Amino acid sequence: MAGSALSLFLSEPRFSAYLSYVADRYPELERNVTEQFSIELYRWNVRAAATVMADISYVEVFVRNSIDHEIREWLATQKIEGFFDWVSPRPMDPIGRIRNLVNTADKDYLESARISALNKQRQWRSDQSHPRHGDQINRDDVFAQLNFGTWDGMLSRSVKDPELMEVLLNAFPSIESAWTLEQRRMPHAKLPGSEGDDVRERLCRELANRLRSIRNIRNRASHEDNLLRVDFPQLRRNMFFVLGSLGRECIGLAFPDRAQELKAMSAERVLKNLVQQQMRYRRSIDGKE
Repeated sequence: MAGSALSLFLSEPRFSAYLSYVADRYPELERNVTEQFSIELYRWNVRAAATVMADISYVEVFVRNSIDHEIREWLATQKIEGFFDWVSPRPMDPIGRIRNLVNTADKDYLESARISALNKQRQWRSDQSHPRHGDQINRDDVFAQLNFGTWDGMLSRSVKDPELMEVLLNAFPSIESAWTLEQRRMPHAKLPGSEGDDVRERLCRELANRLRSIRNIRNRASHEDNLLRVDFPQLRRNMFFVLGSLGRECIGLAFPDRAQELKAMSAERVLKNLVQQQMRYRRSIDGKE
């Protein structure tokens, strides 16, 4: 009864995705069974989303801090000197170049991060019990507001600025060995682009693609969308590639259990088990077991 009632509180568009998933695969099931299996899949989806969010959080934090470290190291070596001829074109300053990797023509993400941090500061001031009541925001507060998309976006746009592309790739010092391992696992795997293109650029694009794929699944999980068709083993491989690019030890640091739960996670498998359980139950009722 509680399971059936649950479907009443899930909006029709949300729950229909689960109903369709079950009905498309097992059209012979009775309506009430289809609904019950859909509810079980929804409960599985909630658990799967929690696992995904927890696992991907390591990737996001490791990547953002590694990239930040390399950018700050590079900036420390840069100098902005005076210009003496008004006719000479002025090269863009290092900060401007980095901001061009973060921001787009439509949005200033760094300014949005600053505004979000200031909103948090206002919350601290209104709550006298908050540990940071009376504090001013700092650089770390603004940095923490940059979202996951910042990093794959920067990598994608950096191919137009080869020097900064190398700065970002320095955050992934083991990317070439990570790709070699990937080719051993999948001999026919190919990097984006053509064979004649610069290998480092192709690796950068591959890394951006992997991060974007991870981020898309993370967004679905965080928005409570269904994960019915997510290839969880592939998600695991993508995370291992990214972490392995940072350094092989990062995989062990993030996943001491090597993310075994993701390796076997599958909505198709859950549904198949539910159907098999029902068949065994019916056979036992009919006296056939």
